[in-house]
Parts: sequence; structure tokens; C-alpha cells
Amino acid sequence: MKKHLTSLLAVVSALILIFSLAACSNADTKAETLFPNAADKEIMDGMTSSDAIAGTSKPESTPDYERKIIRTVDLSCETKSFEAASEHLMSVLASHGGYVETSTVSGSGYNEEYRASRYATYTLRVPAEQLDAFLLALSAEDGIRIIRQSSNSNEITNQYYDITTRLATLETEREALSQMLAGFSDYKDINAMLSVQERLYNVIEEIEALKTRLNLYDQQVDLSTVNISLNEVGTYTEAATPTFGERIGEAFSESWKDFARGCQSFAVGFVASIPTLLVLAAVAAVAVTVLVQILKKRRKKKAERENEIK
Repeated sequence: MKKHLTSLLAVVSALILIFSLAACSNADTKAETLFPNAADKEIMDGMTSSDAIAGTSKPESTPDYERKIIRTVDLSCETKSFEAASEHLMSVLASHGGYVETSTVSGSGYNEEYRASRYATYTLRVPAEQLDAFLLALSAEDGIRIIRQSSNSNEITNQYYDITTRLATLETEREALSQMLAGFSDYKDINAMLSVQERLYNVIEEIEALKTRLNLYDQQVDLSTVNISLNEVGTYTEAATPTFGERIGEAFSESWKDFARGCQSFAVGFVASIPTLLVLAAVAAVAVTVLVQILKKRRKKKAERENEIK
């Protein structure tokens, strides 16, 4: 039995070694096809050397990254004095370093007979470090009554630092491609030069797109969004206690969101592990095939010995 296991392990090791050698051979063949000149291939090899990609290698220990969180707050407010409430809102906003992104005001004033009133909506941008103080100052005003408040915190730490890592890798590649393109002045291989030039343009385009995305993330993280609806009323709305059905519905909604997030994480992890699973499946298939052949041979020899005994 030990002999058969040793043979099986030897077969699996040989298959892995063959796959590795084949991958290396394919990489060398592609490099020689795109860059037939020895000098060109030498420059390309320099792009993938350990010195060139040292800045993009993973550290031995994961650093403590600054968390990136986008905060959004929605407020539904009522007031009996629309002008005073609007002025107070703008004053509190300015004192906390925020500004109005968009605003709309409708209506001409409260009328008891026709129940007409003014209504305003604001989209405000408030520095993230001042958001809690801004909300506290706003709720302390007697002329503004907050009847509904909801908030959302969207953490984008992983996405943010994935982009920064990708950006660093592309910057390294752009520098290497620029050096290659400068060296083509002494060569006559126009096809190789055009290939490098096309790749360089693609890298530059992707770098600019990633920088734009990072800038957008920075703005969303540094400046929280506050959406406010301000309604002029004659009598304040009484605060309603959530019913049992509303509480059940809210709990179900939150649990469904957690389930959806869990499914997304599972899907991402599964897709990331597909290459590994394929290699393991191939190795397992070969191992099972070899094991079956060994068992068949053992059964055949056993049958032959039994026939000889008879």
C-alpha cells in the first residue's frame, strides 16, 4: 500500500511541475513574440523584476489603514416660523464649516384657512468631524422640530485602498513603459514600439480614471451629506410610537439587508477562489484516475493469484 501511495504522490508532483514549466514557457514565448529584439525583451524583463515591483508587493503585516466612511443623514423637520428657522439653519451650517449644495423653497406662507404653507428641501455638505455637533446644534433650536431622522454610514475602506494599491502598480508600469518607449529611438521594430505606446496610453487613461474616483471618495468622506426637508405648520405633528407591525417590518428589512450583504461577500470570495478550485479539481481528477488504475491492477493480480491457486 505504501508503494502505491508513493507512486501516487510522485505522479501528482510530476503534474504540478509540468504545469509550472508550461506556464513559464508560455510567458517566455509571449515576450519573445511581442519583443523579438533582445534589447526590447531585456527592458520588458526589467518591468517585472523584483526591483521594479518592490513598491507594490504585499507587506509582511497588514497596516492599520485609516477607515473611510461616507455618512448621510436625512431629517424631516417642522417649524411654525419659517423665516427664523431658515435663518437659524444657515447660521448653524456656516458656524460648522458647511455649505448648501442644493435648495428649493415652495409656497408663499402659512394660511390657516387654506392650510397652505411653505416647504423647503436642502442638501447640505458638512465636514465629517463637525456632523454630530451640527446635528446637536440644529436640534437644540426651539423653532425647528425634528420629527424624523435617519442616517447611513457606508464604509469604503477596502474599495479605497484597493484603488490606491492599483494606482501605485499602474504608476510603476507607466514609468517602465515610458523608459521602454524612450529606448525605441535606437530600434527599428515599429510594431513593438506601437504595442508599447498603446499600452502606455491605456495605463495613463486608467490612472486618470482611478485618480478621479479617489478624489470623489475623498470628497464624500470628508464632507458628510445632510438632506433636510423643512415644512411650515400651524401645529406640530405628535410623535407616533411605532406599532408592533412596523417594528416587525423594520426588523425584517434589516435582517434582509444583512443577508444580502452576506451573499455579496460570499459571491466575491467564491469568484476569487475559482482559479484555485480549478487547479485543485484538475489535480484531484488526475489523482483519482491514477488511484483507480492502481486498484484495477491490484484486483487483476488478486484474481490471477486466485486462479493459480484453483
